[in-house]
Amino acid sequence: MKVKKYVVKDVREAMRMIKEELGDDAVILNTRKIKKGGFFGLGAKTYFEVTAVVEDENKNKKVEKPKAVSREDIYKLQEILMKNRMSRQMQSQPSGISPSPMIAPPSRSVEEELMKIKDMISELKSMVVSGKNEMPPGIRTVVNGMRRQEIDNDVITKVTEYLRITYGDVDPEAKEFKYKLAEYLVPFIKTEEANLSGRILFVGPTGVGKTTTLAKIAAKLKLELKKSVAILTFDTYRIAAADQLKTYASIMDIPIRVAYTPQEAGMALNAMIDYETILMDTAGRSQKNDIQMGELKVIVDMVKPDKIFLVLGMNYRLLDVKEIIRKFKMVNPTHVILTKMDETSSYGHFINVPLHSDLPIIYVTNGQRVPEDIFEANSVELSKILANGVLENV
Repeated sequence: MKVKKYVVKDVREAMRMIKEELGDDAVILNTRKIKKGGFFGLGAKTYFEVTAVVEDENKNKKVEKPKAVSREDIYKLQEILMKNRMSRQMQSQPSGISPSPMIAPPSRSVEEELMKIKDMISELKSMVVSGKNEMPPGIRTVVNGMRRQEIDNDVITKVTEYLRITYGDVDPEAKEFKYKLAEYLVPFIKTEEANLSGRILFVGPTGVGKTTTLAKIAAKLKLELKKSVAILTFDTYRIAAADQLKTYASIMDIPIRVAYTPQEAGMALNAMIDYETILMDTAGRSQKNDIQMGELKVIVDMVKPDKIFLVLGMNYRLLDVKEIIRKFKMVNPTHVILTKMDETSSYGHFINVPLHSDLPIIYVTNGQRVPEDIFEANSVELSKILANGVLENV
């Protein structure tokens, strides 16, 4: 994709330059007035700064996402590791006696080994919960890092068990350990490639950036995927919310309608029936306000969306995220979008949100710029970001 800015005396001149340099497929993203010249602002002339974009003809082919390792594979690996460790212990002999791999020491049975492992796991669980310092120093550093990332305690316990059983202790400063930790976190992060077609409704609490996120996805559909897209907004509560979307839609040449009543929503959807994708915005709803949640349920029943994107801010506390997920379950969301990654240093919600909602993450946003600050969620890449956060300042 090529993005270019032009400073011209009038928009007509900009259109001519854009057509000559970028071609007929170019789209104007933004137009604003600026002043140039003069002396300390006196005598300055007014110009137009026009930003245009066109898809690069030599756009690279889409890179296939690495296949995520399943949680079942991890558990199988743990079982093999435990059996190997038991085998090594059973093969050990006192000094001066040749090892006999086929004969276990008479004083230690398989049942005793299993009981020992169970006791060790129970001990680890109690140490993780209580924060005792009996834990090996390397693993304790990792646990503290996971706590700083506000990862759910159940997941911290599972990671701790795996590290203790597999390695005994770890070196958090070793470069290869960061890769190993990221690989182990992959199955806990549920993502999915979004199918951006049909009626898509955006829901979520107030202030999470639903409208801006919708505009970013609209730009992706229009400019990158070349899909026919329309916008319908139900957000008539927030001041200038509809105007904000209208501005984005006008820049991207996307049709938009505002629905103030159920009848208007029905007519708008009938008028948009020929579009591949209809993106529908809603006002932010407080999970503590049952009346607002009831109104949202009425909208869902009325428009019958194909997909519902629950938008959540990464700067929320885990306790709040759990409550939001629980309350918004009444509208049956299908996917999650995480926003405001640029406003936090805690990435534990990459794990927490799928864990407590059983929904895949499809997008993560990391800024306010439209359409740049959004990327598709990928469990492998998100696990690397989380592992870096866990081991930061080690």
